[in-house]
Amino acid sequence: MEMKNILKRISIILIISSALVLLPGCEKEKEVTPDEGDKVENKSDSSAKEFSMGKWNDNVYENEFLGLKFKLPDNWVYSSDEEIAEAMDIGIEVLSDDEELIKKVAKLTSVYYVMANNPNTGDNILIMTEKPFMKVTTEYYLNQLKKQLSNLDGLEYKFADVTKESVANMEFDVLTATVNNSKNELTQKYYVHKMDKYFIVIIVTDVSSENDVKNITKYFE
Repeated sequence: MEMKNILKRISIILIISSALVLLPGCEKEKEVTPDEGDKVENKSDSSAKEFSMGKWNDNVYENEFLGLKFKLPDNWVYSSDEEIAEAMDIGIEVLSDDEELIKKVAKLTSVYYVMANNPNTGDNILIMTEKPFMKVTTEYYLNQLKKQLSNLDGLEYKFADVTKESVANMEFDVLTATVNNSKNELTQKYYVHKMDKYFIVIIVTDVSSENDVKNITKYFE
């Protein structure tokens, strides 16, 4: 499967997942409540952190809002702001440093911060947040994601039990899914961490079984 097709399919999956997370009445009432504001309180920091798209410095991406730093593996390339804007279906001007425009990005349900891949293998990673209008748990989020993956036409996903992994000193719930297409088997890992009213979501697609994608968490700090 070509890299462009992989990213397109990932984007479709995320859009479906986002829509379902917003649906009320699917979980216990105590887990679904209105949410407001554009600041985040991290458990490790009592001060509210302003929304930021983060920045690349050579091959290192850092975002204080998300509380993570990501070093690009060797031979990988990251997508430009233009490509990020296209994937999010927004104008490139919105991703400028203009404070008012950044506030508009902060209000979006789904925001992509990093899209990167190894052009030689097709392995890739997507770092994003989702901001549902209702408060839901990571368990609910992953259950809805599993349902949507299972219902995709032409693809038969198999799922492992949800595990927990530490990424950038944060605990993530991790769903591992494998799927066969006409050419090969793909493994996707969905890392999900609840940060106040946001979900930080890291999706890693393993096409080649190379060590860099298998050990992707070592590139975070």
